[in-house]
Amino acid sequence: MRKLIFFLLVSWISIVHGFTQRTDAASGQLDSYPAPTPLANFKWKIYNPLSESSRYAIITHFISNNYSVVVPQKIQNIKVTKIDRNAFFRCGEMSQIVFPETLNDIGSSAFNRCYQLRRIVIPNGVSIIRESTFFKCSNLKEVILPDTINTIKEYAFSECKNLTHIIIPKEVREIESYAFSKCENLKTVKFLGDAPINVPNVFKGSQPILYRAKDSTGWEKLWSGRSVLVKSEKIKN
Repeated sequence: MRKLIFFLLVSWISIVHGFTQRTDAASGQLDSYPAPTPLANFKWKIYNPLSESSRYAIITHFISNNYSVVVPQKIQNIKVTKIDRNAFFRCGEMSQIVFPETLNDIGSSAFNRCYQLRRIVIPNGVSIIRESTFFKCSNLKEVILPDTINTIKEYAFSECKNLTHIIIPKEVREIESYAFSKCENLKTVKFLGDAPINVPNVFKGSQPILYRAKDSTGWEKLWSGRSVLVKSEKIKN
């Protein structure tokens, strides 16, 4: 009888443990990276395949139209470090995407016209948001940029009409003209660092309030034609 009770107890614990793991996976709350979208949905290339120290994989094209995408960390045990230009162009049904921490480069127009995309978390290691990367992502509401970003190129977030707030990381030194143009609902832009190079028309067709950290330097009264307010306390991410 005791053996039977012990067997049933162990079985019940195993079932609960397995259910918990599946529940965590479904919610995305994992200690490890979530299961990637099958490779059959991607086109990709391996560069420097014979060099163990410098070889890397690039996602060149997404050939499906899933609403949820998890970019693989590795292909053939080689780290994925780049998403090529236009790789996800016009993936009209995709509403969410997860990037691996191995990623350090996203090509221009990579997510151009991904109309249903709602949230983006760029991983540490990416330093540039290139031209038109998220152009006309009209449902994009939240963008989280890492501390490694230093440049935001022209039209990067142009016509992201549902974007309401964005925080510009401390190391950003260049934001090109029209980067946030026609973002009709953009309400606040918070700069964590010193003033980037002052260029015109960054916010053309947008009306955000600009804030800077109290201890930041290099700011003029106007930045890209808009007044800059001083945040009286330290701006938090």
